[in-house]
Amino acid sequence: MKKIFTLLAMAIAVLGIAAAQTNFHAPTNKYGYYNVLSCPTSPSFFKATTEQNEEDGTYKVYIYHGNYLAQTIKCDVTGGELHFLDANFDGNLDIVVGPVTSRNYSTILLWSDAEQEFLATGIELNGYYLVNPKSKTWVSLGSNGASTTFYQTYKWNGLALDTDELLMVISDKTTRAEYRVNTLYTLIKGNYYYGLETEKNVIKRTDQLKKLPKHWQQIIESFDTMEL
Repeated sequence: MKKIFTLLAMAIAVLGIAAAQTNFHAPTNKYGYYNVLSCPTSPSFFKATTEQNEEDGTYKVYIYHGNYLAQTIKCDVTGGELHFLDANFDGNLDIVVGPVTSRNYSTILLWSDAEQEFLATGIELNGYYLVNPKSKTWVSLGSNGASTTFYQTYKWNGLALDTDELLMVISDKTTRAEYRVNTLYTLIKGNYYYGLETEKNVIKRTDQLKKLPKHWQQIIESFDTMEL
């Protein structure tokens, strides 16, 4: 009887979370982007907390419905912050675990309708992130020193975020030589450019922002104007 009651409580808890899912995203800017850091740190219909394992530095995410512990998920991230959003644009509320800031690692827990629970994706996020629900795109901002900035776009492929395009912005000419580029902006397909072997991946080289594709101009302005 006790086992039946426990299974029933679990089913009610999970169904409660599923029923509360919503097509959610934070307010967007004029180009349709929002900052992951602007997303709520707690939902109103279930409770989630984190706890660090002192032995290995990882974090456990505890997901509750009412007083019932529905799930425990281990995450290898830099910090225990939580942000809630529809990460993969399927209409369900997902969880980003970690600080979502420069030089820190975060990950994403996706709600699965089929499994009726959150799934650990194993995705490693490093940097600041903007999300565009209309184009179903994620964009990261990272750097490799004061003169080098990297903007990377991603598209969802199941439980993975696949790289789409990479924009390298390198102001220092010596650093450009190290990357074997000769313009301020170098736009490539994929996520890696270094040397002649990836020359075929280059989409655009230019010293003028206005000559980049329009969506890249909007991405740069979005990062420049959003509080990070």
